Formats: sequence, structure tokens, C-alpha cells
Amino acid sequence: MDDRTPLLLDRVREYWQEHPLFSYELSQPGSPEFFDQLDDLKRNDIERFTQSYWSFEQFRGKNVLDVGCGPGWLTVKYAEAGANVRSIDLTPRAVELARRFLALRGLSAVVSEANAEHLPFEDGAFDLVVSSGVIHHTADIPAAFRECHRVLRPGGLAKVTLYCKGILHHPVVFPFTRLAMRLSHVKHPGSDLARTSNGVDDFIRRYDGERNPVGVGHTVAGWRNLLVAAGFTIRGHEIHFFPRRFVPYGRIIPRSAHRVLDRVLGTMVYFDLEKP
Repeated sequence: MDDRTPLLLDRVREYWQEHPLFSYELSQPGSPEFFDQLDDLKRNDIERFTQSYWSFEQFRGKNVLDVGCGPGWLTVKYAEAGANVRSIDLTPRAVELARRFLALRGLSAVVSEANAEHLPFEDGAFDLVVSSGVIHHTADIPAAFRECHRVLRPGGLAKVTLYCKGILHHPVVFPFTRLAMRLSHVKHPGSDLARTSNGVDDFIRRYDGERNPVGVGHTVAGWRNLLVAAGFTIRGHEIHFFPRRFVPYGRIIPRSAHRVLDRVLGTMVYFDLEKP
């Protein structure tokens, strides 16, 4: 950790407190309608082809930690499946939203405010650690990976998803990616990143808004190296997340075609990890 990390952490906390996940595209965060829309968006777009990856039912009765729970979709799903769930997030707003989501579904889990780089749990406390699209936003990514590894029991599993530099970000392809987005008027919520970004890394940072202070992408190999350095064994990985909702007429893309786009042009890597 260098001297800039605490200042960057404060900026990350401030940004996500002001802009909770999905608040750019879903109305009235915290309302029943917000959580219904969130669940629909997750099931029919973001996580449409990942149910076997998350394996919710496999962890009934197990101790599960959701790192960076946001509004709580994974927390709710593992709680529905009967897991003993603890969840943390950097911002009080996310903690509030996750607790509200659980209450609306009649579920229980312990949700608290904490930093992924300094998890407030004992070594080996969990059978499973999950983190969905979070650690690439942390001020000290290697520290967060080490903490996820520390709180797992030996033989425990982790499921971590991260921004992936794939074919759309290749130096030869990237100018055409931006051009296609501009011509088809594709925008991410909170950012016209195809027009305003300055290179691939800035493009990825803006996925979650123009002012998002940290959003890091690596190739699969780059992330693999960081995870191995933290002590994890890589059991496998999958590519997912082609957001059809951002594409003109995306809702009418057939499921079979969406599955191909999800695997070939997906912008997230889903790692399946183990603590030896």
C-alpha cells in the first residue's frame, strides 16, 4: 500500500455512497419496484447463463461471505438457498439497501459496513467467499484478494468476478468497438464511454460512471497471476456478461444467440477458486 491508497479509498467510498450500484438505470433505489427490476435484470441479462457457476443450492447450511454486496442480490440468493450469509460493503448506503432487500423477501443475513482490504473476520471462517464485480473497484486489489483467501477455511471455495480485457479491447479491435458503439448510440448508464473515454483502461473505468475513481480490467492471465499470488488455486474460469439491454433491440436477441455473445464477447471473467 502506498501513501495514496487511503485517499483513493475515501474517493471510492464517496462515489459508491452517492451512486449505489444500478442507481443510474433503475428508479427509486430501496423501493420494492427497484428490487423487482434488479432481480429481473440479473436473471434475464447479467446472470442469465451463470446459475451453475454460482451453485446457490450447493451451499445450503454453509458459511458464505459476500464481499461488496451492493444492493444484495447474491446475498438474497444464497440466503434463499439456506446458506448462513454474512455480507459486507464499503458504504452505509449499500448496507441499507441489502438489508431492505432481505427484509422484503423475508430472509435473514448479517450485513455490515467494512472494507474488503481489511475483512473483520477470523482466519478460516467461511466455506465460500463470493464477490461479484467488486474487487476491481478497490484501492488495493492484491490486499482484497489476500483477505478473501485468509477468511476461507482450507479447502474452501471462492467465486470472484472481474472486468476482463477480451477481444473487444484488443488494440486492433478497440477503435472499431468504440465506432460501433457510437454509430448504434450504445451508452452505459452514467457514461457515454465510447465518446468520452481516453483509451482502453479509461473506457473500462467508466463502465460504472464518468466519475468512478477505480475500475480496473486485466486479461484472464493477468487476473490469474494476481489470484495465484494471493494463494488461490484456480479451478477454472468462465467468460460472461454481454449486456444486451444496452444494444438496440437487444431484448429480441434470441436466447441461443445471447448465449454465444455472452461467452465470446463477454466483458467479465468469472473465476472458480479454492484455498488449498
